[in-house]
Amino acid sequence: MSALAHLQQAFQSYVLREEPGLAGRIAGGDRVDPQRRLRIYFDAYRLRLLEALATDYESLRALMGDEAFGAACRAYVEATPSAFRNLRWYGGGLSDYLRLTQPWSEQPILHEVAVFEWTLTLAFDAPDAPVVRFEELARMPQQAWPVLGFVLHPSAYFLELRSNAPSLRKATDAGDSLPETLIVEDTKPWLIWRKALTAYFRSLSESESWALAAVKEGANFTALCEGLCQWFSPDEAAPQAATLLRQWVDDELISDLTV
Repeated sequence: MSALAHLQQAFQSYVLREEPGLAGRIAGGDRVDPQRRLRIYFDAYRLRLLEALATDYESLRALMGDEAFGAACRAYVEATPSAFRNLRWYGGGLSDYLRLTQPWSEQPILHEVAVFEWTLTLAFDAPDAPVVRFEELARMPQQAWPVLGFVLHPSAYFLELRSNAPSLRKATDAGDSLPETLIVEDTKPWLIWRKALTAYFRSLSESESWALAAVKEGANFTALCEGLCQWFSPDEAAPQAATLLRQWVDDELISDLTV
């Protein structure tokens, strides 16, 4: 290992774990001694990570309060050195950390809020893709409809939540007081996606949740109609499938059509 590489490794070890032995290799100055110089980098690394977490988890911070949120994030930072060149992805492990680590694991709402907020960031940063407009759908020939398939936009994500994490985020975005936290026995399906430059979310009925999952797996219009007969009569299934499809197009959830 070269002298430069050895010095870089020693510097990283100090910044991550405050390992001693590096101060003697740092030039002094008239106003700042070597140890203080090193400490500036040690603190700056942590402060930047904490700033990124606070940006990604606004409603979690509002729910926990600044002091408790800061304590949780500092513990996460010490337990989870950054492995990314891009700071954007550093916070992806926070939800699992809260789920597995006491005392935060004793509050399941924290994990769910973190999962929900992180998924919002994933939807926002998802790759760009074309979106199908209603006029394009209306031009499809009648004979194509039975085998017509649909490609979901890459920003579409699905979650099963037991809490009111979406309500907490909605209140945070509006600057309102947070509602009382709620955890229920059964999960509820949620859709998160990006339309234009904004991340959206809404709850799903059982039938729409099934339909979107089927589309994701490649189901065509005929398969949708047949599957929706679990909730609707055969005469109602096709109009219901068409209604869902119109909403998905309006929401910019469909990026392509296949035949």
